[in-house]
Amino acid sequence: MGCATATIKYLVFIFNALCAILGIGVIVVNALALKDVAEETRPLVITFIVIGSVVFLISFFGCCGSIKQSTCLIWMYCIIMLILLVLSCVLCFAYVNRVDESQISHEQLNTAWEKQKNGTDAMGFYQTTFKCCGITGPIDYTKSNLTIPASCYVTNSTATTSTHTVYPDGCLNKLIDFFEQAMKLVKVFGWILIAVEAAAFVCATILGIHFNNEERRSRY
Repeated sequence: MGCATATIKYLVFIFNALCAILGIGVIVVNALALKDVAEETRPLVITFIVIGSVVFLISFFGCCGSIKQSTCLIWMYCIIMLILLVLSCVLCFAYVNRVDESQISHEQLNTAWEKQKNGTDAMGFYQTTFKCCGITGPIDYTKSNLTIPASCYVTNSTATTSTHTVYPDGCLNKLIDFFEQAMKLVKVFGWILIAVEAAAFVCATILGIHFNNEERRSRY
């Protein structure tokens, strides 16, 4: 085996190890984000979890194929990796970049606000989690002739006194910031995974071609 072939062989192994690690990272990040993201983005997050799982599993094909010099395993790995690479690119280009965090936040809070006006404390979750009050601020309750709920108050306690202060900020901007940070993390892991997948695919293809050439030479 030549020096170049050995280098490519171990590059394939290294890139597959990175793919396995990134696959685990994608699974963990999206699994943690799943409970917090909006319903509209859940299919995207679930899809990334599936891709991460598949990438983790097929990394073993690449590792075994490169170490054992199996032409069949290498080409099987190349085909699957190409499919995953195309799917990952489509998700990042066509779907992730089109997610409108502002629209999703508006829809979620408007739905919760309508329930709040009907007597259900639907805003309580957002107000407690993000330390905010109303959609744009406490004035929303005043305008709608509603009593400001307990979830809008922060308690400041000292040794002798205890005061209650209304959160001055609305939940809309805080929810938008939360979704933007969550989607940014998903995008970063997605693009890193695409870069590693592309590098692994190119190296594996070169290695597969080399294995084919070696098989042809062995017949003569």
